[in-house]
Amino acid sequence: MEKITYKKSLAAKLVLHQESIAAYQALKDLCSTYKKVSTRMSFGKETISFGRVKVAAIKIVVRHINLHLALDPKEFENTKYHFKDMSQTKQGQIYPMRVSIKGSRSLKYALELLEVALFKAGATELCLFAETPDYQKEFRPRSVEKLIQEGLIKKYVKIIEDGTDDVVEETLEEEILEAAELEEEEDYEEEASKEVEEDIVKVTFNAKTIYAAEGQAKKLYIITNTTGWNLEKAIPMKKNKDNSFTAVAEFPKGTHLEFKICKDSNWKDVEKGIWKEEIINHYYHLDKDMIVEDLIHNFRED
Repeated sequence: MEKITYKKSLAAKLVLHQESIAAYQALKDLCSTYKKVSTRMSFGKETISFGRVKVAAIKIVVRHINLHLALDPKEFENTKYHFKDMSQTKQGQIYPMRVSIKGSRSLKYALELLEVALFKAGATELCLFAETPDYQKEFRPRSVEKLIQEGLIKKYVKIIEDGTDDVVEETLEEEILEAAELEEEEDYEEEASKEVEEDIVKVTFNAKTIYAAEGQAKKLYIITNTTGWNLEKAIPMKKNKDNSFTAVAEFPKGTHLEFKICKDSNWKDVEKGIWKEEIINHYYHLDKDMIVEDLIHNFRED
């Protein structure tokens, strides 16, 4: 009698579970915005590293993404973040924290934590013109048979004697893993059920163009780390009668906000310093409502 089992790769799971691709794309987009940050997809997971420092690992479990982070869970106790302390497990020796991404809010928190992990690893220098593939196209829907042909699903066959309870080693491993994953799923649901609405802070952005930048802009846009530097989610600023610009936005309390301002909703005309030099991101820790001021001396001129 034949005993047949299948083991799916991370790529196969993305193909078969299209609902996971948007979160995967957001994680990859964030990684691409930092210099010296690399990602490597193996059969069952994808690792994120800064140089030789391991930062995080991406897996798919029960149709959603689990992000394993090289962060100390104790630092995030009694915060808005919901996570599983994995420090007592073998994998937890490298990635002590695990967060599950099941919706827009959990994705937002996962991106924030990934940024913290990247920062702790030393990733601070941005790639302003970073681009990532369209993973919706890369992991387009295909049949299981096609994925087997491509080697993205491995098929195991073993001949066993009738009447025996012999099992394939890979099958037993998968059954154990599936049981552990379902237990993790229940733990996360219990934690999520206790979630309460987080505090919100309001930030008023005021910007004024001076020096060479004065009078150059009809519109300004704020691009932030809170969206993974997503250009499509840039915050438009309203021009006032005195030629200053204003925008108001809300963020969860405790957000580590970084931003830059551009003349358009892209990096082509990003703000520069007085000598047209590159400037660091504006940075604020949002623990209360605040007003943020920015004087813009120059814009990039390509």
